[in-house]
Amino acid sequence: MSDQLKTLLRRGLTAHEGNRPEEAEKIYRQVLDIAPNNAEAEHLLATLLTGLGRHGEAIDLFESCLSSFGANPAARCNYAIALETSGQIEKAIDQFKQAISYHGDFPTALYHLARLEMPRGHLGQTVDLLGRLLGLKPDHYEGLLLFGDALHALGQEEAALTSLEHAAQAAGISPDLICRVAGTYLRLGYPTQAQNLYQRALSINAKFVPGLRGLGQALAHQGYYAKAVALLKTARQLTKDTVEIDLVLADITLKCGDLVETIDNLESVLKKHPDHATADALLLRAKAKLASADATDHAKDAKNWAKHHMPIAARPKFANTRQADKRLRIGWLSPFFCEHPAHQLLRPLARHLNRHEVELFLYSATPRPDDVTRSWQVMADGWREVFGQDPMQIADRIRKDKVDILIDLCGVHPTQPIEVFALYAAPVQASLSTITTGIAQIDYLIGHKQVFAGELASNKLFSERGQKLDLGPFVPDQLEDARPVSPLPAAFGDGTIRFGCIDRVANISDQTLNCFARMLNKVKNSRIVIQDDVLEDSYAAKTFLDRIRQAGINRDRLDLAGGIATDDRASLFAQIDIGLAPFPSISLENYYEMLWHGVPFISLANDLPGSRLGLGLLTDIGLEALCAQTEKGYVDKAIMLSSDLSALASIRENMRDRIRNSKAFHAPAVAREFEEACREMWQNFCLQKG
Repeated sequence: MSDQLKTLLRRGLTAHEGNRPEEAEKIYRQVLDIAPNNAEAEHLLATLLTGLGRHGEAIDLFESCLSSFGANPAARCNYAIALETSGQIEKAIDQFKQAISYHGDFPTALYHLARLEMPRGHLGQTVDLLGRLLGLKPDHYEGLLLFGDALHALGQEEAALTSLEHAAQAAGISPDLICRVAGTYLRLGYPTQAQNLYQRALSINAKFVPGLRGLGQALAHQGYYAKAVALLKTARQLTKDTVEIDLVLADITLKCGDLVETIDNLESVLKKHPDHATADALLLRAKAKLASADATDHAKDAKNWAKHHMPIAARPKFANTRQADKRLRIGWLSPFFCEHPAHQLLRPLARHLNRHEVELFLYSATPRPDDVTRSWQVMADGWREVFGQDPMQIADRIRKDKVDILIDLCGVHPTQPIEVFALYAAPVQASLSTITTGIAQIDYLIGHKQVFAGELASNKLFSERGQKLDLGPFVPDQLEDARPVSPLPAAFGDGTIRFGCIDRVANISDQTLNCFARMLNKVKNSRIVIQDDVLEDSYAAKTFLDRIRQAGINRDRLDLAGGIATDDRASLFAQIDIGLAPFPSISLENYYEMLWHGVPFISLANDLPGSRLGLGLLTDIGLEALCAQTEKGYVDKAIMLSSDLSALASIRENMRDRIRNSKAFHAPAVAREFEEACREMWQNFCLQKG
């Protein structure tokens, strides 16, 4: 190479490394004008164009010069990166593998290959590649961070945490690198460790916005909402890009029951960023909790959300055998195969499925496995860890498993890879959501027959077909019989009637609070107990008390309770005469528990999506008369029940017999009906042409 070309290349590389891409490109092209097909100039220009997003030009240049570099692993890796950024993942993986085959353990290739293999679910291979990388470079920051993630996904918690600790050390005094480790801790379910690292980053730069936002998230995960909100508002004042901060604030205000502020915040985000799928999904969830919501509008919003944010894919040809009476392979997808209240109601169903009729494959998107996760693993015929994986990779895995019916367990939720269903992962797809997902590729909603009654029977408010069950699908685990039902509290002392709402304050709509106020006004010698874990925090308590005052409820008629230990739950219910389920949303698991402790509850079932769960549960034990269809009926039923202590005491005394005699509380019966429903859905598919 002539001295002139060497000088030009040095000048080009200086401009390239000095972030002057236009100058660098001009010089590289000058070299190629003088010496066409100069391999070094083509390589440098291709690398530059990759960074500028001009993938087609870059790949052409790489393919022209690559033969001149022979087995040079760096050139192979740069080519692979260009292929990856252009979306050619398989070709990129092949090039990284070639770089390793030419050079052995080449660090750049090891890291990038591991990075691409992990979202494909190849965790063992990922760990092997990173182990080799860290053997060469023990302080490789990116490698340590990814190694911790991969080890955690394999259930090697202690080793994962050690790797993340080393990544934090390798981050040095860079607030950005420290916060990335903290973000990994937070995503994997370790908010205390995340908090410590965010605080470390802020000790270096007190105005570092990602640190303030992350610390707010970490505190919120631990229930310290007042401190979190203060930090997030500070962060908001320091940056113009407030989207991620606003989403954390919206999540907090939703948990604390301020639906108005949550909805205003999210609508503001979407005005600036209409394509933000997470904000749109959170808005959909928040609006579904409004008792003033219009069911038709909700259905339309859900369908628009799915149309706007879900991937578009052609329906594939499935390899599944179309045999109506074969042993069905059923898949459940969820991020909550762990200690989670709602999923406790699904474990008895899973445990009692007839494995001669069905195989159960569980696809776990759970970020932090625990002892309950291990109990789910034991129940599965096939267990797949899919947390952090690309939805396309998850869908491919499900198709390879030849799952016949794939079931979503939690609906549209920020941690559920719901896009898998839009990609047609299985021939038949269903959801256990109590409200429509809006996703056209989900064929069925599976639920209690009462969920689809009333106006909902017309199915105009669902994008899915209703698959009605007489029982279930939810059923509590084995109920503890050692402690007897307590006597009716109102029958002792001064005869005070104690109403009780044991639910998330996010579910207690303003209309529900207005009804509570009317009940307290009508039943003079009465109080109301409201319990939610979030009420431990001053911000959550103040937010709720402000709403209580606006509803006209005197503070001295109200007993607020925060977190209650499991062993103390029975004592909580022993103080309550009549339960009050909020509307339109309820946390169903609380009402199974309430009934088991002898407390009947009043519910309201109308045509709002998700509003009929309480009716289903009451119908199962012959107490459907306690469910109203209007707010006036809701108030009247509570007043009527409070006026007859003898009848109330009788209901309480006989409640467990009602439960024991109900098929809906008999897990084998619930499982048989669920199997029959799955068989019917599969037979419908087998009858379809094509």
